[in-house]
Amino acid sequence: MEYKVKDQDKDKDKIAVKNTLRNDNKTALTIQGLGAFIIIAGVLYGIFNNNIWVFAFPSVVSGIVLIGFSEIIRLLHEINERQKKQSN
Repeated sequence: MEYKVKDQDKDKDKIAVKNTLRNDNKTALTIQGLGAFIIIAGVLYGIFNNNIWVFAFPSVVSGIVLIGFSEIIRLLHEINERQKKQSN
C-alpha cells in the first residue's frame, strides 16, 4: 500500500511542477491571450459587419499563429528550466 501512495505523491508532484512551469511564463500567457482576443474580436467584427470572410478568416489565422508562438515560447522556457535543474 505504501508503495502506491508514494507513486501517487510523485505523480501529483509532477503535475504540480508542470502546472507551475506552464503558468509562470508571463510572455507566453500574454501572447496567448492576445491571440485569443484577435480571434474573438475578428469574428465578432465580421459578424456585425456582415462580411465574415473578410474579417473572421484572417483574424482566426493570425490568432492561431500567435497561440502557436506562445506554445513555442512556453516549451523553450520549460526546456531551459529543466536544464537549469539538471546542471545544479
